[in-house]
Amino acid sequence: MARGEISDPLLPLNTGVHLFVDNYYIENSSSLQFQNGKIEKDLDHPLVHPEYPWENAVHFYTSFLQVPADLSIHGKAMYLLYYACAASYQVLFNSTVSVCVANSTDGINWQKPLLWYYPFTANGTQSARPTNIVFVTETNEFLGSIFLDRGKRTPRLEIFKMTYENSPQRFVYIGTSPDGFKWTAGTKPAHPKAGLSDTQTVMLYSGNNGGEYVLYGRYNSDVANTSVYCPGSWSDYRHAVVTLSTESAFGPWTESVEAFPLGSPDPIQCFDNYNPAALFYNNVYFLFPSGYLHWAQSDSGAPIQRAAQNDGVMDIRLAVSHLAHGPFTFPTRDPFISRGIGTVDPKSKLVNGTGSDRDAGFVFSSANGLLDPDFIRSDVVTPSAWMYHVYWGSQTTHAGGGAFLGRYWPDAYSGIFRARLRREGYVSLATLTSDPTGKGWFTSKVLSLPEKKDGQQLLLYINAEIATAGYLAIQFEDGLTGNPIPGFTFDECKTLHGNGIRQLLEWKTQNGTYSADLTPLVNYPNGVRFHVHVGHTKLYAFILSYV
Repeated sequence: MARGEISDPLLPLNTGVHLFVDNYYIENSSSLQFQNGKIEKDLDHPLVHPEYPWENAVHFYTSFLQVPADLSIHGKAMYLLYYACAASYQVLFNSTVSVCVANSTDGINWQKPLLWYYPFTANGTQSARPTNIVFVTETNEFLGSIFLDRGKRTPRLEIFKMTYENSPQRFVYIGTSPDGFKWTAGTKPAHPKAGLSDTQTVMLYSGNNGGEYVLYGRYNSDVANTSVYCPGSWSDYRHAVVTLSTESAFGPWTESVEAFPLGSPDPIQCFDNYNPAALFYNNVYFLFPSGYLHWAQSDSGAPIQRAAQNDGVMDIRLAVSHLAHGPFTFPTRDPFISRGIGTVDPKSKLVNGTGSDRDAGFVFSSANGLLDPDFIRSDVVTPSAWMYHVYWGSQTTHAGGGAFLGRYWPDAYSGIFRARLRREGYVSLATLTSDPTGKGWFTSKVLSLPEKKDGQQLLLYINAEIATAGYLAIQFEDGLTGNPIPGFTFDECKTLHGNGIRQLLEWKTQNGTYSADLTPLVNYPNGVRFHVHVGHTKLYAFILSYV
């Protein structure tokens, strides 16, 4: 936008966290790029792994949920983790699919509640045992996602909702629960389109647009399928699509649109985006598709043709959008969570279980996969520096991790893990590593700051990783002229040189002290821009707060 022009209307800012994941706040920039955040896997301490005979196979369809105290059966905030599970003698292509649950009040210690909803009888030959199975779907139909339905019309007894695929046409159905444990099956499709529930279907409710239901699925769209000509693969449904409803979880729904296109720079053949795992976090929609490289049938170790035709490996990627329906963009096509280190045995075509990581075969993100330790803290004065993302990993390839893990590859490991990342750290706006000076800058769009609160100061914090040799400085400028606003210039800014999630911005006053108060800029006639200079820096978020 040229100087002397003001965007109409101004981009309003509220108090709270604003993420640097795309150009939503940015007008112009130089020598900066968006990058995936750094993530650290913890393979030695899985949240869930097979322990009971009814869960010899922990399947890769998983969903995570943070439950507030007022909805928790414990009366305090808790986490719930759902996963498809099966006994070793079951082949999921020919069997019903159980949904197991684990719960935790600290995110570290997990319990599998033993309930009598779906007892286990070991092929019907032994005495019944209580299990942590809370739902059972039809043959070869799988868990989608669990979410809290905060819509105004939702009865309290149905506030927990579970999407799952049902019927041979793979319609999306919805189960309901008052507590996340005792579930009632749906009686009709939630969406009229058949096939939308191929692979894991994710539904969520957000407060955007006055409240909306968002459904991410996969469907065989008119876009040419990159895997259809891959030797050994089926003509699969490989396009992540999204549809919206402002009325209820049963629609009416908008027409499904493709969330992001396949193609360059991705491979042309034998590759697709498998999983539309979604997360709504700080007013941004995150998708975690698994990049799936299809193998030819001859490269698979699956014992039957049907599985061998649909085998291969995956890692987890990341795409973002400020709008539920996209378009979604990839900060980078590099993995967000990569497969572990491993080698494939030439005979069994299985990743070597003794010399390979526990997630060396493929990885799959949980739906709603954010585990925030602050969620269970009763009083968060200073936010935790770290949070976690929940994902499934296995030492098998797709065919083993799908229908046959427990029966044909019993020694292969599969489990659900958490990976640590910086608070608000899914994506960063970073200076270029290819530029030895490490310098960059950007100017924001013309903004309006949040309204004044009597007797309080408006403060600006930055979540940034600034190298020892780096720096960060900000000046505010007139939204019409672009001129620096006296009192908030680069010369007056106290330059930052730290690595922190809440670094306070201050400017030097006429008496030589520093002030962080931005209230003089609230209701500024022409709106304001902020102009940022950085060196050797990764920016994750800015935070506005009245104190």
